[in-house]
Amino acid sequence: MEQTFRSRVWQLGDNIDTDIIIMTKYLAKASLQEMVPHLFEPLRPDLAARLRPGDAIVAGENFGCGSSREMAASVLKTAGIRCIIAKSFAKIFFRNAINNGLLLIECRDLYDRCREGDTVEVEVGRQLTCNGTAYPIPALSREVLDILRYGGLVPRMQALDKSALAAPAPRDTLRDTHRPGHTLAEQLLLHNTGAEDLRPGDVVTVRVDEAVLHDIYAPYIFQQFRDMGFDRVFDPERVSVMVDHLYPTCLDDDPRCFRYSRRFQDEYGVKRLYVADGISHQLALEERLAAPGRIIFGTDSHTTTYGAVGAFATGVGYTEMASIIGSGQLWIRVPSAIKVVVNGTLPMGVFPKDIILRVLGDLTAAGAIYKSLEFTGSAIRQLSVSGRAAIANMAVECGAKAALFAPDEKTAAFCGVDLADCDWLRFDEDAPYERVLTYEADTFTPYLSCPYGVDNVHPIRDVAGTPVDQVFIGSCTNGRLEDLAAAAKVLEGRSIAPYVRLIVTPASKAVYREAARLGYLKTLVQAGAMVTHPFCGLCQGRSGGLVSGDQVVIGTHNRNFIGRMGSPAARTYLASPAVAAASALEGRIADPAPYL
Repeated sequence: MEQTFRSRVWQLGDNIDTDIIIMTKYLAKASLQEMVPHLFEPLRPDLAARLRPGDAIVAGENFGCGSSREMAASVLKTAGIRCIIAKSFAKIFFRNAINNGLLLIECRDLYDRCREGDTVEVEVGRQLTCNGTAYPIPALSREVLDILRYGGLVPRMQALDKSALAAPAPRDTLRDTHRPGHTLAEQLLLHNTGAEDLRPGDVVTVRVDEAVLHDIYAPYIFQQFRDMGFDRVFDPERVSVMVDHLYPTCLDDDPRCFRYSRRFQDEYGVKRLYVADGISHQLALEERLAAPGRIIFGTDSHTTTYGAVGAFATGVGYTEMASIIGSGQLWIRVPSAIKVVVNGTLPMGVFPKDIILRVLGDLTAAGAIYKSLEFTGSAIRQLSVSGRAAIANMAVECGAKAALFAPDEKTAAFCGVDLADCDWLRFDEDAPYERVLTYEADTFTPYLSCPYGVDNVHPIRDVAGTPVDQVFIGSCTNGRLEDLAAAAKVLEGRSIAPYVRLIVTPASKAVYREAARLGYLKTLVQAGAMVTHPFCGLCQGRSGGLVSGDQVVIGTHNRNFIGRMGSPAARTYLASPAVAAASALEGRIADPAPYL
């Protein structure tokens, strides 16, 4: 790694998300080189052709927010970007970039004092100089420097002696003792590592209880795994492969991802391969892969969902996943925590989705970068596991590393465990929280996340009456049984407005079957809905309802980034299933209260 170099500057703004860096529809291309011409296409379609090897990007807050798609970092490296300098970085992107040997530098002052086309001189770990002004920069951690010196995680793992790299055995019991004075995240990491004490900023190596791979990244994981020199997975019983993003296939290169997904089972004996059974984050809960006390990594940023049952779960890129399934372990930094307290009873027409939208609006997209969001209060305890999962699912939208709920009787019943075995994982009044957000549930109203950012949150009164062209009810956020029940209650005996398209995607086959048995799907279809098989398609902007021009979508999914559902001019609003259903009825954004 060069210690001193000079680069031409390209400027980008705040919250440059992974969909802006490289759109979903290009992810299954056969090579990173084929993706390069599409860099920043929704925002600056001319920029990719103007980039030259050795250039630097200077950006604002939260660069790389959004998906765990490592291609966002890999394609920048392939395009020859030497470094990215930003006020702050989304932490999954940060790790993905470092694992690709791409230097990232946090500097809060340079962005506001330079112009596109300037030259910046970089002295790694010391300072930046631009237009005669020097800006100090933080030193990189030992772990990050180690990876960068090798040129990335693949050559770093190649250098390890695989014969001496014994995968750690899983902890033999869920039982433990409560450790006062610690956040939920700290308690989980103490439970896993056996450390005497941990505090925010400490670096620990954790034993991985479950690794969840996704079809869209399967070819990359497979290749990186082999390039690292591994010849077996650490434990075939603790690896799951989910075929949910690209099934059925819709673009030329998609079948390749399906084939590589199967190869993990055929060539490495992975026991669990889920093909078209549903969306991974619902399946992990249904199949009890997620449970209290577990440490789980998945190649999807919404892996935070599993915190609903008291698991420390977070997203990683495909290179890090390759190292996980080879070694069974991963280094992480202990996160600081924000406690979210919601007391009371939610009003009629207000749902768990409204809780997380309100929190996201208050924290903003960069407000919880690499923090654990920990939810409690009487209103939270009234929620079902499905409701908690909807909240945990979207915590990553404000940068959270994890989203956690203390286990209770509902958790134990859902996961099939004895509550006495996991009651050590509970809130402690002496735990040092960085911040506490406290809400009274009766002050909540239906909320919507408005274009073009998940944290652009408004109460429904601000946007009611906005005409809509398409309504989507489903996804790993709100495609569960209680979500379909809420939508069916609004739509029962009624018909959707003319010229509105209503698409419903149950989160899993099990949800689909039960919703059919209970008559929810019949009610939705009679109202004018089209019900799809369970998959990620529309939410990730791949197939099954993409929009054109300046059409307006209201959906129950988790992201409304520019261009994510098709046209960059289209506008997407995020809301609860009840608000989405009421909006389908009226053909405009509508409060569900009159229909409940």
